[in-house]
Amino acid sequence: MRYIQKKEVPNCIKNWIEQRTGIGQSVFAYNDFDKKAELNAILRAEQHNICCYCQQKLTHYQEKERGGSHNEHLIPQQGQFGDKKKAMAYSNIFACCIDSQGLKRKEKDKRHCGESKGDKSIRCFIQEEECGELFRYNLSGEILPNGLHDSFADYQENRTNLSENVLEALMAIEILNLNCKYLVEDRKKDITSLIYVLNIKTEEEVVNIIREFESDTHYPRYIDMLIYYMRQKSAHQNR
Repeated sequence: MRYIQKKEVPNCIKNWIEQRTGIGQSVFAYNDFDKKAELNAILRAEQHNICCYCQQKLTHYQEKERGGSHNEHLIPQQGQFGDKKKAMAYSNIFACCIDSQGLKRKEKDKRHCGESKGDKSIRCFIQEEECGELFRYNLSGEILPNGLHDSFADYQENRTNLSENVLEALMAIEILNLNCKYLVEDRKKDITSLIYVLNIKTEEEVVNIIREFESDTHYPRYIDMLIYYMRQKSAHQNR
């Protein structure tokens, strides 16, 4: 996961709220909002066209699952941890993949991101500038808290001994199911391809690739994982 810098509230939200305020409305329900697709396009552009949680590529709003996205409320709209006042707060809405949308209950282990989170609560890492420093990856394709252990299972087995930051990162990974088999296998493929490329690149070339990635309007999928290993390559060459 990485920090997502929110921009100014878009006109599609601003104008909608102003219209309803003008007729005396003070509570704004997201279900009544009629510009969801327009908002989604803005969110995708703001996030450089990747999912706010798993960082898969996003290409469109709803419809086909692969590349599809929905408007995700970081703080849920309802339930024990919900806050209806944040239903139309732009700072609380992100574009999230729908790859696992519609999976049946017996397939819940395959759900991830917003589909897995539902109305549960996680620490709002993607609103924190240091977000990227709190997670890392292993060669198996797992996303991990940035702590002392080398596998997801090790963190789970030792959760009672984890610091607050590491435990909250672990809980976010669990609730979002970011280490479901599908995502882990996908990341591992990209790591394998990346390492092959890094073996023939100089430190300067690696640094330039990182700059290109971070300035592109369309991030590559799993950008944080790719940059994590590219920076390791640069650090190793500097020794």
